[in-house]
Amino acid sequence: MTQPYDVEFASAQYQKWLVALKEKAMLATLNQAQAMMRAFMAELRDSVTDEDALEIANALPALARGIMLEGWRLGGPKQTVASPEEFHRRLVARLGVHQPPPDDLARAAFAVWREALPPEAGRTVAATLPAALRPLWTA
Repeated sequence: MTQPYDVEFASAQYQKWLVALKEKAMLATLNQAQAMMRAFMAELRDSVTDEDALEIANALPALARGIMLEGWRLGGPKQTVASPEEFHRRLVARLGVHQPPPDDLARAAFAVWREALPPEAGRTVAATLPAALRPLWTA
């Protein structure tokens, strides 16, 4: 059975993101990259207002948008981000001890997005990020 072009394209596009994250974060496998990208997106989503989470998600391609919003509840609890270090501690907690992320995971994931997204989508994401995470976008 063949896959529709949109599905094949979305899968290939997301696979490129994972390869880029693996290289930038110096991960050993694409499985690690997937777990870490998923945790990064979920933690970011849970660190901004519902409106901002939707703005960021809508700036992403369809497959990444679905991954970011998977399991999300509109109106669910939010935790503001005071610093990049706090965000990293939350990523560590989300991933658990068997999958400790590198210290620069958020910076690496933002770099993947910054390089892969169209300029307008990148500007939308950058403008919507919590102030504490904006330096990681431009780094």
